[in-house]
Amino acid sequence: MKFNRKSVIISIFVLGVLIFATSAFADIMLGSGYNSLKDSVKATAEKLTHEADNFSVDYMVSIKVDGKTVDESTENGKYDLINQAQESNSTYFEKGQRKERYSYNDPNKRIYKNFEDGSYNVVEKRKYSNERPFIENPFEEEQAKDAEKIMDAFVGSLKDVIQIEESGGNKMYMGNIGDSEIPPLINAISSFALKYSILNEYTAERLNIPSPKSNVYVKDASGKAIENEDGILESGIFTASMSAEDSNGTEHIYTLEFTIDIKDINNTIVAAPDLDGQKVTYSKEGFEFDEKYIGKYKNNIVKVEDNSFVKIGERIIEITSVEDGNVKGRYYEVYSEEYEPDIVRNFEFFSNHDDSEFYTILNYTNNNGEKKQGVMHRTNLQDLYVSFNITFDEDGSGYSAANIDDFNSEFVRVFE
Repeated sequence: MKFNRKSVIISIFVLGVLIFATSAFADIMLGSGYNSLKDSVKATAEKLTHEADNFSVDYMVSIKVDGKTVDESTENGKYDLINQAQESNSTYFEKGQRKERYSYNDPNKRIYKNFEDGSYNVVEKRKYSNERPFIENPFEEEQAKDAEKIMDAFVGSLKDVIQIEESGGNKMYMGNIGDSEIPPLINAISSFALKYSILNEYTAERLNIPSPKSNVYVKDASGKAIENEDGILESGIFTASMSAEDSNGTEHIYTLEFTIDIKDINNTIVAAPDLDGQKVTYSKEGFEFDEKYIGKYKNNIVKVEDNSFVKIGERIIEITSVEDGNVKGRYYEVYSEEYEPDIVRNFEFFSNHDDSEFYTILNYTNNNGEKKQGVMHRTNLQDLYVSFNITFDEDGSGYSAANIDDFNSEFVRVFE
């Protein structure tokens, strides 16, 4: 149940979704409670992602079965948008034991702590261009816009159960709903979410709890959120209980609790841990290859003759050096004398580790003197996948290959 940095903002949205999806709001002196809370959630996401210099978020998510906590995660996250740095301290349950996590992240490195021996792992990042914002506003994405339309449709058919109170410039949103007030459609959606998402069979087995199978319905739900005088939704709490029967027909009560606190806006300091005197392991991000991959790799060139497969030659990759993840080598083909074609490919290649966030990109000049690119990955323990004549997508996250002559991209390590 570990959340990433983007999920901090989404968590705020989730809080709103959970309340929106189970209640409508009374039109009182302050206006529509529904619209007021929805606007507050949006304003909070906008200010945290575009206006604040830094902030901290505490959250807790827990699942209980019949009153016993079976899964729980807590996290303190610190975010520095100016320096694009993030620090996270978290705890979680795993097989009945409470464990800890610590991580630090900035544009140059990631740091993780191993709580078993107190050591640290430092990963040096690639130096690639990244135009994506450090934290994104989920309300600028299509999914959020569609979810808002769905929530708006729900509100019209639900009862007015939420109240708003105002005191000292703050607004408090409160709502409670019982099983008799919950429409069948909400129960149907909640049942589906519990059985196939929140507590699907895999998760139930991992947590060693009874899996909800039938007669699933919401027993009650309640929520409270506080908006400060700056329009920030600074805290929220949500609890929902659902009844369900397991495969033996035994009834169980499943309870989800979620809390969030946003604090120290523009007063949060994010700093890398002091590693002096600590046991530290250093590595570099995405380095697929090191010196142990120096060597020869090959596959067979095969054709069909008289309805039989005939080996007519070999494709060979030789990796001659690997330094800081940068690979140098050669690709060539060897044919039997009676099958030698007009063009026998033979060229050198090299890679620059910083060329891509996603791949080891090979740069080479083909037999026609044209500058081309390929990709190379590891497969199995010691083999390679290599593809030449590559065209990359505009964002670099995908590619297509125009290999010819039934090119086989799987190369097997040769042990002399």
